[in-house]
Amino acid sequence: MHRIAIGLLAAGLLPSIALAQGARVDQFRWLAGCWAFDTPDGRYEEIWTPPTGNSMLGVSRRIVDGFTREFEYMRIVTSGGGGFDFIALPQGENATRFNSVSFTDDSVVFENPDNDFPNRVTYTLAPPDGVDARIEGRSNGQPMGINFPLKRTSCP
Repeated sequence: MHRIAIGLLAAGLLPSIALAQGARVDQFRWLAGCWAFDTPDGRYEEIWTPPTGNSMLGVSRRIVDGFTREFEYMRIVTSGGGGFDFIALPQGENATRFNSVSFTDDSVVFENPDNDFPNRVTYTLAPPDGVDARIEGRSNGQPMGINFPLKRTSCP
């Protein structure tokens, strides 16, 4: 069995095994910290821990008129398939898992085709002090996307 796996790996048929050995959440260190942007409807904030234990923990909230109206717990972890998973718990409820479909040193795209909205989550570093986050999917059968032009801010 060991020879078969080595042969498949050498033939390029098991790239996820090779990727899993080198895939580390550390490459998203640029996402760690506090981020925010203001909208006419309030303020959106997102906070990410530094990568430790090959995971990053995040929390977001939307504040309107001094009250938290929405919040979400998030995690980025190494997946068993050699990529990364984004796990979201909106309003602290049921977890939804998104698998990475592409990633570089300054961006990552996660997808879950079974989730209507969002079914795609993207984070892209936007130097010198920003991160562009975007969620996409279908709402009432129509394509929809929301941009979050986050700027680094002081942590509370």
